[in-house]
Amino acid sequence: MNKNNPKGIKPVQSKLKSYKPIIRFCLLFFGLLILLTTTFPFLSDKFNSQITWLMVATTDITGFLLKVIGFSVQTHGNILSLPHFSVEIVGECTGLYEMLIFLAAVIAYPSNWRKKLIGAGLGIPLLYLINIIRMIFITVVGNWSPQTFDFMHMYFWQVAMILIILSVWVLWIEKVVYYERKTVDLHS
Repeated sequence: MNKNNPKGIKPVQSKLKSYKPIIRFCLLFFGLLILLTTTFPFLSDKFNSQITWLMVATTDITGFLLKVIGFSVQTHGNILSLPHFSVEIVGECTGLYEMLIFLAAVIAYPSNWRKKLIGAGLGIPLLYLINIIRMIFITVVGNWSPQTFDFMHMYFWQVAMILIILSVWVLWIEKVVYYERKTVDLHS
């Protein structure tokens, strides 16, 4: 026991110090999200041609894969049409927002820049691929059951994408950030 602290109670300062990495991550993550959400409208105007290209690419890739699995599909710009359903692929359909949220979480997490670059370099394409799968799924649902489309689009996949972003982020932490530490521990 410490003379200055006879009951052995940890000072508040030391408790706060143990939460410092968590507090730092939360502040940086939410700060980056606020920065991204406030600047995105201005940046989307500035990079309109790139976002339009991403919308058309998402439409074309989704259409191509739907054809591969046997659907009759037509694409025109960012419009994807199946026999009983058409959908306009807008900026929000590209997975761009999800990729930015993931990127903010990777940047905010305490690790070196090499590992952050690996996280962004692997996670962003993976999230784009998952988003393409999402687009295939909801357009097929819209074609077969238009009344179910809104639920799948607005609720199911919104929650699913949050969980997927979280899963990809945790996977990055486990397999990249802490990989070296685990291999060193195994060989000790």
